[in-house]
Amino acid sequence: MIHISIMSIPLNNTTKDKLLEAAVRVLNNQPRASLADIAEAAGVKRVTLHRVIGTREELLRDVALRALDQMDEASYAAIKGKRKAFEQLKAIVGALVPYADSCHFLWKNPDVWDDPEIAREIKRHDKELCDLIDRAKEEGDILSFIPNSWIIASLDAVLYAAASTSQAGNIATNDASALAIQTLFGGITKKVKGMQPVGG
Repeated sequence: MIHISIMSIPLNNTTKDKLLEAAVRVLNNQPRASLADIAEAAGVKRVTLHRVIGTREELLRDVALRALDQMDEASYAAIKGKRKAFEQLKAIVGALVPYADSCHFLWKNPDVWDDPEIAREIKRHDKELCDLIDRAKEEGDILSFIPNSWIIASLDAVLYAAASTSQAGNIATNDASALAIQTLFGGITKKVKGMQPVGG
């Protein structure tokens, strides 16, 4: 079933995008923020938020679905032209850094996973990522004894670090993407016994 968050009202994508973007920023910092807080951050009136989005539950659902769409779009664009699983995985990590806020929203709001459509999409994302990691292991680029769950948790942690440092203005987004790839796949030391340096 296709979700429609407003009924019989023409959708203003610009306004809705502005509201969803503001919701991600506000809710990541203040999970209990009110709809009025979110509307104020978006520069619109609360009545506009209700007209365009609806209830708080609908807002959270729309933010989650938008996050999943952003992850899909960024990931599929990043792997284009890359054949090896390891190269695809590195490209995905770098591509997700600009959307780390949206990813972080999903991690911090597991209640939205109760929605069947969101749960289905998250399950698909997880399976695609695990399949990619398995391929990289089979191709000999990732140590086979490291559990996929640990790799995914590490990826999440690195994305969070990239998002928080770039938001603080300490690191540019492009630099954060490169550092995320280096940290996750190459580490932070010059040489780690038993591991090989990661190529560019």
